[in-house]
Amino acid sequence: MPHFRLSAYSSAAEKTASAAKIRGACRKVFEYFLDEFPLFDELPMSTELPYLWMDTICIDKKNSTELSMSINSMYRWYEQARCCFVYLEDYPTKDVPVFTRSKWFTRGWTLQELAAPRYVIFFDKHWNSIGDRASLHPQLTSRTKISRDFLSDSCSLNVASISHRMSWMSGRETSVPEDTAYCLLDLFGVNMPLLYGEGKERAFRRLQEEIMKYSDDHTLFAWKDANSSITTITGLLASTQDCFEMTGGYIHDWGLFNNAPYQMTNKGISIELYIQQHKGMRIASIDCLDGEDHCLGIYLYLFMGNDQQFRRVRANEMCKVPRKDRGRLKRIFVK
Repeated sequence: MPHFRLSAYSSAAEKTASAAKIRGACRKVFEYFLDEFPLFDELPMSTELPYLWMDTICIDKKNSTELSMSINSMYRWYEQARCCFVYLEDYPTKDVPVFTRSKWFTRGWTLQELAAPRYVIFFDKHWNSIGDRASLHPQLTSRTKISRDFLSDSCSLNVASISHRMSWMSGRETSVPEDTAYCLLDLFGVNMPLLYGEGKERAFRRLQEEIMKYSDDHTLFAWKDANSSITTITGLLASTQDCFEMTGGYIHDWGLFNNAPYQMTNKGISIELYIQQHKGMRIASIDCLDGEDHCLGIYLYLFMGNDQQFRRVRANEMCKVPRKDRGRLKRIFVK
């Protein structure tokens, strides 16, 4: 397994530019290997120079099998690497005076490159060291919303709620629309077929359906769509990662004892929720805390009474529901 990974933001596609990045990275690996990098103290000097793997060069994207294998393995590769070098080609420039304004921080794939490795070092366009992930944590937390506990490895990423992890992806984009979902697979520990051409929203929906198979964390449903209106009708699952932008602070309330499983059916998601009437609609209480004494509520509209089929409405907002007055527990279908 390669010891080093290189995550590079670069707009240059020419082979000469790629070769320059490789030379610069190899030079830095050699310097750290011989003189500076403390993680190599236990290695004998006779050890051969470690491998260097570059994400933008070492994957044959024309080979669908290799591409699928790489996407499903990449998080693990970063996780097992001794170090990840982050090369910011656009810093420093007059347009990027602060390193956290680099386009690297707006790319979807770089989320796992930041979170997965044990050790991350940032470099500017001249291969000068900016600092490592630990020393730069205040700036990184401010820019990415990932707290120090997760950046310092003192807390497993799995501890973060579904909506918390989703919020880290808000504001990030990928060159290929479907990759907005595919780049999150390992962050949630799931796998699914890669179907390029299915579209961004369909891919993101499939991701959430896969997460449902392994987690009963209700924060998956704790999202708000700022682009929707009062008349917008939708389901329980979000259309894009940006719906989770402001929901990073929600946690699943394991003390509510509503542990009934839920699943996708041909009538929608079959789920048990506490329901109460509200002005011709229903408020469904999901098992997410909003303060000590309240849960989150979402608005539902009954559109097929006999089958208890509902749709979510007013998806641009949620409400607070007192924990002691949540209504009746019912199994419903949300299409």
